Amino acid sequence: MAPSTMTRTHALRMAGTVLACAVAAGALAGCSSGNAPSAASSTPSLSASKSPPSDPDQAAKDKVLTAYTNTREIQIKTAADGKTRPEELAKFAKGDAAADLKGSALLNTSENIKFTGRPEMSPTVTSVDIKSRTATLFDCFDATNWKPVNRDSGKAVQRAEQRLKYPVTSQATLEGDTWLITKITADRTKDC
Repeated sequence: MAPSTMTRTHALRMAGTVLACAVAAGALAGCSSGNAPSAASSTPSLSASKSPPSDPDQAAKDKVLTAYTNTREIQIKTAADGKTRPEELAKFAKGDAAADLKGSALLNTSENIKFTGRPEMSPTVTSVDIKSRTATLFDCFDATNWKPVNRDSGKAVQRAEQRLKYPVTSQATLEGDTWLITKITADRTKDC
């Protein structure tokens, strides 16, 4: 074969492979337990991936999640180095949420405690109400690998017995076009 024929043949084989993978992925997406996919059921799966999201509140949910995640990241940095970040925190939280995080940072500083490691989080927005400009989030907060230590010695600090993995419910409010976390409520009586 001539070099250009080999290149075309290779390109056609690659295109065929890509098409076969796309059809297989669509067929798998259309499968339900116990039913074999039909040609008709795989077609909507392929076209569904190109259509806009079906949740009209998805953009708001994404912004709420960003506000929560950033609030928690500021909390983690503050717990590690003891530096409060009021201006940075004000971009993502206000009210009880901001006050509680600042209070926690001040308490840790007064007790000469810092935190090492990181908590694990898996927040989801459970509701968004654009008309009332409010949202609710749920998070299974896991502090197993987020440990309090003495700032000077680095030795572990024994804290009161409490659950390390627990549910957290948070509230957010839309101000202008910015979602702010207003309340973070941990329920340390339960596991999640």
